Amino acid sequence: MRLAIFLGVLVVMAAWETIAARRTRVLPRARRWPGNFGIAVLDALLTRLVAPAGAVGFAHLAEARGWGLRHFTDWPVWLEGIAAVVVLDFAIYAQHRVFHAVPFLWRLHRMHHADVDVDVTTGARFHPAEILLSLGVKFLVIAALGASPGSVLVFEVLLNATAMFMVGMDSR
Repeated sequence: MRLAIFLGVLVVMAAWETIAARRTRVLPRARRWPGNFGIAVLDALLTRLVAPAGAVGFAHLAEARGWGLRHFTDWPVWLEGIAAVVVLDFAIYAQHRVFHAVPFLWRLHRMHHADVDVDVTTGARFHPAEILLSLGVKFLVIAALGASPGSVLVFEVLLNATAMFMVGMDSR
C-alpha cells in the first residue's frame, strides 16, 4: 500500500511539474532522475537490511512487548492514533531542524539540498546515514509512545506523500 501511494503521488506530482512548470531545468530529468531514484533505492535496501520490518514492524514489536505510554492511558483508539501521528511528525520535524543546525549532520543532510533542480524526486534524495539516523529517531518515538502499527503506517504514508508534494510544489 505504501509503495502504491508513493508511486501514485510521484506520477501526479511529476505530471503537474511538467504541465505547470515555473522554472527552466538546469539538467534534463533523464540525467538527474536515475541518480535520485538510485539513492532512494539504496536507502530502501539499506533500511530493509538494518530493519527488515521497518517502522511498522517495530511498532508491532513494541505493541507485543507492551512498550510505551499508550499502554498506560485509556484514550480512545482514534485519539491515540492522531496523537502518535502528530508526535512522530513533530519528532521528524525537530530532527530536520537539528540536521540543519549541527555541522556534522548538515554535511549528511545537504545531499538533499544539493540537487541542482528541485522537483518531486528531491523529496527522496537523502544520504543513507541520514535515513538510518531518521529510522532510529522513529524507533525511539514509537517505543516511547507505544504507537500502534496502524498509526505508524499512516504516518509513514503521509510523510512520504507530503515530502514529495512539498518539494514538488517548490519546483513548480
